[in-house]
Amino acid sequence: MTDASTELPVHTGWFEAAHFGLFVHFGLYSLAARHEWVRSREAMSQQEYDRYLHKFDPDLFDARQLASTARESGIRYAVLTAKHLDGSCPFGSALSDYTSVRATGRDLVREFVDAMHAEGLHVGLYYSLLDWHHPDFTVDEHHPLRDTAARQETRDMARYRAYMEGQIRELLTDYGRIDLLFFDFTYPEKGPDEWGSRQLLDLARELQPGILVNDRLGIPGDYVTPEQYQPDRPLERGGERVMWEACHTLNGSWGYDRDNHDYKDPALLVRMLVESVACGGNLIGEG
Repeated sequence: MTDASTELPVHTGWFEAAHFGLFVHFGLYSLAARHEWVRSREAMSQQEYDRYLHKFDPDLFDARQLASTARESGIRYAVLTAKHLDGSCPFGSALSDYTSVRATGRDLVREFVDAMHAEGLHVGLYYSLLDWHHPDFTVDEHHPLRDTAARQETRDMARYRAYMEGQIRELLTDYGRIDLLFFDFTYPEKGPDEWGSRQLLDLARELQPGILVNDRLGIPGDYVTPEQYQPDRPLERGGERVMWEACHTLNGSWGYDRDNHDYKDPALLVRMLVESVACGGNLIGEG
């Protein structure tokens, strides 16, 4: 789970004892109601997609009610998307104008973090390494503009890396204690060098020494994150057990998809939670 240059944070006991987490994916893609990958799947231009920013109104986002319900349900930590694939940020970033504060005047990350802390829950933030809005994120196989002339544009990933570092600094400086940072994701066309993974990991641990960081930077992290499959035994790396978290959706989509009604049976969800705990891991579910 770690290498010689990566020290595991001292305070990991809360994660190993938590067992049950809540993953909250909520953003502009929720308005499209066609999966969180809607902009890529439908190859939307930025102008087409921006209509969701102009109409974004999180009037039913009640962080206090969410936190209360989570605690009453036995959930012990919750993770919110602080930036997703589309580059939109539900917080008051000084580095972007593509934010909920600009659109609505509301900092949803602050509301979420404060509400979870008030209920005694541990708090995590999800941060997408991909960003289809940023002008220096190079157009690749996942980008909505992959089949356009934009694929040939000269873009500067060094500037994009600086942007990510700046936003991680904001998130881990301005919102109090953050227990967990969930990066997503590394793939063949972009890896640790493109992300500046070591710098991001070191920055997170410098700003929040007790934080846990997942394994999707393409370098060893503090815990591993099997997604949409259920381990049936403790997970090991190099013969040693590792902390892990099975990540599951209720219906195969992390973002709201109005046409997807293929929900998992409640009995199956309970079995998945029991299996995770029995095998020394956690279950985090989309809500």
